[in-house]
Amino acid sequence: MFSHGSKEINTQFNRLPKRLLIAIILVFLESALIWGLTFWSVFALLSGDYLNIASSLFLTGILFAMALWTINIGIGLFRLKKWSHTAGLVLQLIFAAIATASFSGEFAEPVIGISLLSAAVTCFVALFGGGIREIFHNAS
Repeated sequence: MFSHGSKEINTQFNRLPKRLLIAIILVFLESALIWGLTFWSVFALLSGDYLNIASSLFLTGILFAMALWTINIGIGLFRLKKWSHTAGLVLQLIFAAIATASFSGEFAEPVIGISLLSAAVTCFVALFGGGIREIFHNAS
């Protein structure tokens, strides 16, 4: 709450449980990660650091679309929009799939996999339990 003279102004943060705030922060961090990858991909395109222009353009477009989607989910969760709860859970499943894929293969990066998987599991648990589902079910 912000104090303004003798009146106190209620903010959105007062209505949100801590579990939901944790989930919202994690979704915004995931969104920032995707935005960073998008800008990196655009920079690689502009600098000519690619093997196949069509594949690079497609990947950049997919990253841009996912960046817009993730930021939209974060805003929707903050505004308690019904649709954002399910989209947030699906987003965590996608991040978990990417994380598990990064544990094996020619270009395996277990540190990235552990980081993504721990964030996805934490956010999924925060969104799924503790009465969070009921908040979104009752939201307008």
